[in-house]
Amino acid sequence: MSRVRVLTLLTALLTAVALTVGVAATAEAAPRKWPHGRITYVDKSKDPDAVKLAVQIWNSSGLKIRFKKVRSVRKARLVIQNTKRVPSGCGSGYGTLGYPGPGRKAYVSILHGTDADGQGCAWPGQTLVVAHELGHVLGLDHTMSGCSLMNTSHTNGVAPSLCLGRNIDESKPGRWRCRVLEKVDLKRVRKIYGGTPKLRVPEWCDAIERIPATGAVVATQDPSSGWFTTTVTRAAEPAVPGWIGTWAYGEPGYEIHATPNACTAVPGDDSTQVGLGLWADVPVGGALTEDLPPLPAGPVCLSVWQFDRGYNFALAPSTVMVTGTGARTSSRTPDLPPRARGMVEVTPFD
Repeated sequence: MSRVRVLTLLTALLTAVALTVGVAATAEAAPRKWPHGRITYVDKSKDPDAVKLAVQIWNSSGLKIRFKKVRSVRKARLVIQNTKRVPSGCGSGYGTLGYPGPGRKAYVSILHGTDADGQGCAWPGQTLVVAHELGHVLGLDHTMSGCSLMNTSHTNGVAPSLCLGRNIDESKPGRWRCRVLEKVDLKRVRKIYGGTPKLRVPEWCDAIERIPATGAVVATQDPSSGWFTTTVTRAAEPAVPGWIGTWAYGEPGYEIHATPNACTAVPGDDSTQVGLGLWADVPVGGALTEDLPPLPAGPVCLSVWQFDRGYNFALAPSTVMVTGTGARTSSRTPDLPPRARGMVEVTPFD
C-alpha cells in the first residue's frame, strides 16, 4: 500500500514567530529506492509550469536521479495530478513515500488553485509544493532539524518555514526561496542514490516586478523652525499579480531616510527612517507632502524609497541633499502612519 503524508492549513501573524505544524505519521518501514534512480512520470495536473520547474530543479541537482516525462499513464511509474480530496486549502496535497514496488504506481496529488486563493496555490508556491512531494517520492520523509525543502510547512509559498530568517524581505510575498533544494536535501538524496550535488544560487529571487525607481522628491526648509517640507511624486507601480492573495495587500507608500554627508540609507532601516507616507487616493503622477522635524546640523541626504502593496521596495530611491540646522524651535511632532506589514500564512506541505 502506498504511504502518504497529508497536510493541513494554518495561519499566523508575522509577530507570532512560533509556528504549529502537523505531525506526520510514522512510516511502517524504510522507504525503498527507485531502481537506477529513474522515474517516468505523466503530468495530468493543471499546474504544468510548476511541475516542469520542480522536475527541472531535481534533474539538475547533480544527483543520480532522473524524472522522465512520458505521455500516457500506462507508461508512467509516477502520476502527478490535481485533487480536491485534501484537508484544507492552498498548498494542500500528498505524495507516495519512496518506490511503491514492481508494477505499482506512485502518485503526487496537489490542490489546483486560482489567483483568488493566494500565493500558496500558484507560482512560486506551487513549485515548492510539487518539489517537496517529489522529495517524498524519492524516499525523503520530513525533517525539522533546519532549513530544508522537506520541512513540514512553507510560509506564504515563499519558502520552507525553517528557511526564513527575521528579515521581513524573506517572508513577505513577492520574494521566494528559489534555491529550493537545500544542502541537507542534497546530502540525504546523495546517501540514497549517489552523485555530485549542485547547490543552486542565489538563495532568494524576486517573484514579481519591482517598482523601477521612486518618484521625484523636493525638500524645502522653514528657516524659523528648522522643519522640512517634503513633496514626493508617485511613480508608476507594476501591477501586483493576483496570486499574491488579498490577505497580503497593504497600503502602498514610501519611506524617508536621513543619513549624514552621503546617500547610504537602505529601505526598512528603522535607525535612519525619519518619515513615512501612504499614497491613499494619490494617483500616479500626483504628489504627497509631509513634514519632517529638524535634522542634525550639516549636510544630510534624504533618501526616499517607494514601496508597493506587498511592501516590496523600488529598485532605486530618489535622493536630495539638504542642510540640517539641528535647531528645534517648535514642539510639534510628525504624524507618521503605521507600517503595513501584512500577514504570514503558514501551510504544512504534506
